[in-house]
Amino acid sequence: MYHNYIEELNLQPDEVLDYLRKSRADDPLLTVEEVLARHESILDEWAEKNLGAKVPEENKFREVVSGETIADRPEIQKVLRLIESPRIKAVLIVEVQRLSRGDLEDCGRLIKLLRYTNTLVITPQKTYDLRDEYDRDMFERELKRGNEFLEYTKKIMSRGKLRSISEGNYVGSTPPYGYNRTWVTEGKRKCPTLAINEEQANVVRMIFDMYVYKDMGMPSIAKRLDELGIKPPKGEHWSKESLKDMLTNVHYIGKVKWNWRKTITVVEDSELYKTRPKSNVEEHLTYDGKHEAIISLELFDKAQKKQGRNHKTKGATKVRNPLASLIWCHCGRAMSLRVHTHRNGEWRLACTDQTHCHTGSCTYEEMEDMVVDILKQCISDFEIRIKNNNGDAMKMHEKLLKTLEKKMQDLEAKELAQWEAQSDPDPSQRMPPEIFKRLNEKLLKEKEEVKEAMCNARKSMPDPIDYEEKLGRFKDALDALLDPEVDAQKKNRLLKACIDRIVYHREAPVRSKRKPGEKRGTTFKTAGGHWDTSPIELDVKLRV
Repeated sequence: MYHNYIEELNLQPDEVLDYLRKSRADDPLLTVEEVLARHESILDEWAEKNLGAKVPEENKFREVVSGETIADRPEIQKVLRLIESPRIKAVLIVEVQRLSRGDLEDCGRLIKLLRYTNTLVITPQKTYDLRDEYDRDMFERELKRGNEFLEYTKKIMSRGKLRSISEGNYVGSTPPYGYNRTWVTEGKRKCPTLAINEEQANVVRMIFDMYVYKDMGMPSIAKRLDELGIKPPKGEHWSKESLKDMLTNVHYIGKVKWNWRKTITVVEDSELYKTRPKSNVEEHLTYDGKHEAIISLELFDKAQKKQGRNHKTKGATKVRNPLASLIWCHCGRAMSLRVHTHRNGEWRLACTDQTHCHTGSCTYEEMEDMVVDILKQCISDFEIRIKNNNGDAMKMHEKLLKTLEKKMQDLEAKELAQWEAQSDPDPSQRMPPEIFKRLNEKLLKEKEEVKEAMCNARKSMPDPIDYEEKLGRFKDALDALLDPEVDAQKKNRLLKACIDRIVYHREAPVRSKRKPGEKRGTTFKTAGGHWDTSPIELDVKLRV
């Protein structure tokens, strides 16, 4: 059903959210910013015509992150949280498929949230009220059509990419260290390929030479490159991980590769997760590239044989650290779990770039105790809020809004009654014109005041917060962390639902100067004597 926007919608601009997103259907020659600006002008024009003004800037959400699902796009998540508030009445978009081109799960989630929050979906062509079964069916069809187009496009693009790679083209967005992206012309076609960056290529040759002929290990090579002041591809210092990737990169012998890392969806505890592991040698495809090699095939093969000789077999790649990807050093690098055999197998968390940032490590037990305290404090806070009925503010606002709406209805009924009385065929039943004018002006003034009060009440309406849900989430994480029978992977997943990031800082330990029998701070003993450690400082960002 098509709506008459002016008469039926009766929305204020601040009751509407704009959502903007670039899709594969848009002009590929335009940047994300250019596409969003073009769409924003379309929505602004519609809002000015039908709402009397543009949607406020704070109500506009621009998705600049590429992602197929709702979980991959932070701005749509903000929109879906905001529509829970009664003050938001509609979402304005260029077309329905901008909301999501994800799978049926995303489609169902969107329909439920929009339907049960009574949120309209407005496009310049049509308004969808998902409480209406015909609108809901049409809306669902549009979302499914978008998902079908997405899947078809991905197949076409994948096929085209494979064909391009098989012809020797380089289709990656970032060139390998030692090369720059360039184009070559073959007939009427422009083909993407690589051109040697001589300055970086010399570094690549140096790395292979040090590894194969000078028999240097990767940590020693990384240290040597840092001493020479050579900047790595990423970060401030060279690492053995980046060197290992370079020493196995077939681009350096003039090849291009396909399916090196493929996305795999796995199911664990009824949840879907996507991973991108490195493929086995027999699974990925290698083709002759159009670009020039930096390393000879003979030298490259020697590097591979040496890696095979020094290779250490790892166990299963299953998560063993419940705090993985949660604890970050203040320098920006991740904190990794290390086992110290010289300390009776003690588990310690240390910065992966500890050599350069010099941050002191801590035992896993120390960090676990601090995380337990954080979770307990949050649980206590949620329980207090629930006990004190923190929803009172929301209920008071809703009650005030209903009172104002009832008053507005009474004033409109009174105004209608006055006009009907003044239209009585019998002149003797009518009020004197000056009295009617005075009463009518007073009534209009009251209506304007109530309307303004309603607008202010909607603006100041607090967002709904489900403390019961948060309490349950944090309790589950705490129970799992304290239960030795729960595996690390499950603990990690439950903790990530509560904690976004923990930034860790601790000064490096110093040799203890304490006298015999004197206790000062926290100490530990090594073969080199006693050491004093400083307190741990944490900056915690919770998912609340």
